[in-house]
Amino acid sequence: MLHNSAVRILCLVAYVSVLYIVGSLIFTKGFLLKRNVVAENSTCRVDFAKYSSGENHGTQGCWLHRRFDKAVIIIIDALRFDFIKPSSDSNKPYLNKLQYVQNILRREPQNSRLYKFTADPPTTTLQRLKAMTTGSLPTFVDAGSNFASTEITEDNLISQMHDNGRKLVFMGDDTWQSLFPQQFVRTYPFPSFNVKDLHTVDNGILKNIYDELQMKDWDVLIAHFLGVDHCGHRFGPNHPAMQEKLTQMDNTIRNITRLLDKDTLLLVMGDHGMTSTGDHGGDSSEEIDAGLFIYSKSPITTANKPQTDYRTVSQIDIVPTVSLLLGLPIPFSNLGSVITDLFAYCSWSKESHIKEVYHIVEALRVNANQMNNYITHYMRTSSDLPSHKIAILQAKLTTAENRLQRLVTDMFIHNKEENAHEVLHDLEKEYRNFMFQMKEICREIWAKFDHGSMGFGIMFLIVAVAVNIYILCVVQDFSQDKWDGSIIIVLAVSIVFLVFSLLQVYLESSSVQILGFMLGLFDLVALAIIVQVTTSNRTERKPLQKTKYSNTWITLDTFVSTIVIALSILAYFSNSFVVFEDDLSLFCSQTMVWYICAKIVFCILKDKAFKESNKSKLKGSKPTDIRKVLVSSLLPVVVTTTACSLCIRLSANYRQKREEQLTLDLLNKDSQSEESTSMAESKNVQFFVSTAMLVLTFYLPRKWLKESGNLNGVNFTVLCARYLVPLAAVSTMFYWALHCLPVKVLDSLPVWQQTVLAEVVYVVVVVASVIFTVSPLLVYMQPKHGKQFSVPSETQGKDLVGKLYSYIKSTWTEENQAEVVVNGQSEVPRVYGLGTVFSGAIVYNGLLLLLVLSLLLGSSLAPSILCAVAAMFFFLELFSIAVKVCRDSDLILPGLVAWLCMMWTFFYGFGHQATIPAIRFEAAFVGFHGDWENKLLPAAMITSNMFAAEILFTFLSPLLILWPCTKGPISGFLFPSRHGEAGWQGDYVMFNNRPVFRELLLKLVSTTYLIQGLKLLGCIIATTIHRRHLMVWKIFAPRFVYQAISSFSVFAVALLFLATLLRVEKALGHWTEKLK
Repeated sequence: MLHNSAVRILCLVAYVSVLYIVGSLIFTKGFLLKRNVVAENSTCRVDFAKYSSGENHGTQGCWLHRRFDKAVIIIIDALRFDFIKPSSDSNKPYLNKLQYVQNILRREPQNSRLYKFTADPPTTTLQRLKAMTTGSLPTFVDAGSNFASTEITEDNLISQMHDNGRKLVFMGDDTWQSLFPQQFVRTYPFPSFNVKDLHTVDNGILKNIYDELQMKDWDVLIAHFLGVDHCGHRFGPNHPAMQEKLTQMDNTIRNITRLLDKDTLLLVMGDHGMTSTGDHGGDSSEEIDAGLFIYSKSPITTANKPQTDYRTVSQIDIVPTVSLLLGLPIPFSNLGSVITDLFAYCSWSKESHIKEVYHIVEALRVNANQMNNYITHYMRTSSDLPSHKIAILQAKLTTAENRLQRLVTDMFIHNKEENAHEVLHDLEKEYRNFMFQMKEICREIWAKFDHGSMGFGIMFLIVAVAVNIYILCVVQDFSQDKWDGSIIIVLAVSIVFLVFSLLQVYLESSSVQILGFMLGLFDLVALAIIVQVTTSNRTERKPLQKTKYSNTWITLDTFVSTIVIALSILAYFSNSFVVFEDDLSLFCSQTMVWYICAKIVFCILKDKAFKESNKSKLKGSKPTDIRKVLVSSLLPVVVTTTACSLCIRLSANYRQKREEQLTLDLLNKDSQSEESTSMAESKNVQFFVSTAMLVLTFYLPRKWLKESGNLNGVNFTVLCARYLVPLAAVSTMFYWALHCLPVKVLDSLPVWQQTVLAEVVYVVVVVASVIFTVSPLLVYMQPKHGKQFSVPSETQGKDLVGKLYSYIKSTWTEENQAEVVVNGQSEVPRVYGLGTVFSGAIVYNGLLLLLVLSLLLGSSLAPSILCAVAAMFFFLELFSIAVKVCRDSDLILPGLVAWLCMMWTFFYGFGHQATIPAIRFEAAFVGFHGDWENKLLPAAMITSNMFAAEILFTFLSPLLILWPCTKGPISGFLFPSRHGEAGWQGDYVMFNNRPVFRELLLKLVSTTYLIQGLKLLGCIIATTIHRRHLMVWKIFAPRFVYQAISSFSVFAVALLFLATLLRVEKALGHWTEKLK
């Protein structure tokens, strides 16, 4: 158990985290809204489906005559339009591989059509399926539900088929089964989440589809292939495996068409496209442009020439089109428009241009009335639609209806066809315009915002920031065993506001929101008064001690740090700065590193000893010690700074460019295939380089632990550090080597052989973490006879905190100044690792985190991981020098700002961007096959991959206060301990001053929280201001989501390292008690 004060500190930090999280969620509730769902279903009995002409459009059908009895719907996931479109260029693996489809388009123009099938973002599979079955538009928040599919209760195409007596069979992506659990008579579902598996789903479909096609007890057959999408995720489109999958799909379409009859309609479509890296989710042309191929053995269009241009249709247009072609009602909430090409040809009427246009107008009329009916019902449940605009459009629809009625009367009753052709074309345009404008109005409305919740969320975050600032102002009081009255008041006031805010979320009342705003303002005023009074009282009790640098450097430290933080926050208010935020973070990192270097140089130049050293060198009176020469020349400081800066700069080579940054790359797109081939050929070179980087990444910190004496002894924690960590690192190397095998060889291996090596890493990390929790000390006491204490030469000054006798003499009372007696003999113990007891624990657990993060990030980013570790090491050495040289300055703020800037830089250096397509879903399958029942673990793995930099840098941030106490290779050489080897205590001095240690820890955590909280607040305010910006859903909304999750990750990891250090402190207390 921890001390009561330690528990209170953990609870306090956790409480501040809750404040930030609740404020963000309240804002999210108002910003990322889902549209209202109208609980109505379409039926055959509607007024607008009656024909005033009295003409019978067929005995079968609902709103219009049924054109086809059956349909085969083939979804090829991620079938990009240029994958299926004929092309004059065949150099790329994905071009002209659907040869059979292209031949049909040339040979049978009346029986086939090809369209550019445009998706609405977000281009994720689940949202595309919802759109292609309901005809509705998605909202941005739907992208987060891509792996949480639930049954669709809204009226949809599949339910209409089922309710109207159609028998449906499904096979493929198991997402369909969760969306439509009761509608199919037979299903052949296959797990869809494992993107590394290219063949299981496709082969499962091919095993069953041909037998089903020959059966007669179905009306609609749906097959959803995943191989093309998985191939894109795993290899990208410019890989030979893509050619194989597309060729397989071409053969499949060929075999299916041979089994069709004349009353069956075949639709082959993609749900979305993919980028040049195989990703999707955004709104680039490569992601939204899919292909739609429609074919039947009976004519479906009046065209008699092969297509030369390809019309663009929206994906939701497939809903009314298929509904009417199969004689079904259009789903109630549909906003799509019929594809008119497919309604011009009618086998039961004589061929005439007027008849063709009339049938198109009839389909558009039914579609327009359905949409009007939906909008009318929607306005009854929601007041968001602009009623004046809707009224104008409905008046136009009424005018078009009356005009069509008169035309029909003249044509069919009075046999007058004068100007009928022109009138029909005008009516076609009017119906089209009506549906287009209705859809655009709805698109705007479903980007609506709950301004009350957004404002309340911002208010809540401001209160959270104020509480955070208060904690920083009185951080010394929080580290004590007893808290004063002002602390209790602040916590009580903020807790009341928290409870009221949660109540407001559920009540959703405007009056409650107003009271919430008033309470928030009261909290802010109260906090400001309490901070002012507390600060004034503290100043009166303990006046600030002025130093020769206090008026200059303390102010300048704060000023520079504040400017850098402000610059990173202000970047959120410009879409251009958000797009190029990776360059901005690199600039901020370099700025802070070189600022600390400049501060060291200034302090050294001001030092009297430095001036005297320079004078002695100029006079040449006596030889100067090499150490003084190095110090006076400032060479080590500049070299360390340069090395740190170089490591940060090298991380830019491993960035993943976002779409807006690819302007120049798009010009060289033709060379992508060759680049892919050359990368495949250099896979072995990449593996050996990555292996070397991984070895260095783990060898150097482990070497430091060994030299510091933390790997002596035989307790379980030390044994894990000695043997299990290297075992896990070797397993990672072999895992990478295994995945360098050719794809066919790798896929032929049993699943357990593909995953066992990664699972070894996970098991090692879990076991080592549990053992560390039980036994967290990396120290070893070895008794020696006699009072002489000889230090082994290989670890001289590194593994020993002097003689324990010296420590007893200097810190214990006289009654405890006794020698350790074992079996009647006087013993003086050797103690290894005591000088790095805290920093060793952080480094050891950091190694465990590195094991998991290296595995999740993959071999290609091993050099970037090494750059991150090296940059942290050089910066810690630089920071330690600054602490020892500039003793009059409080350097936690500039040091932490520089550290966080490096963290933000390596977010991009680890191959990430704040966009939906940049999410690395493949991380969920490292060590697992991917057939997940529960999505929590894969979500955690994906999050760990995305925010690996935040996890690593945040956990290692306590080294900023611990490393200056240790003997770093550079800082320890330049500034040896003034008390000699025997008097050096390392970071064990923190244990001797536990209140100060806890104060420093709480200050570090609170400052980290404040900086992340300010960035989160700035990002939210920028998103609110730009909520109507053209790029809000492409740039600002994803950036807000990333910033929120990034901040939450930092908060969680900060709690983790705080608990780790407090656990070490508790165990160290027990250890010293035993010595007494």
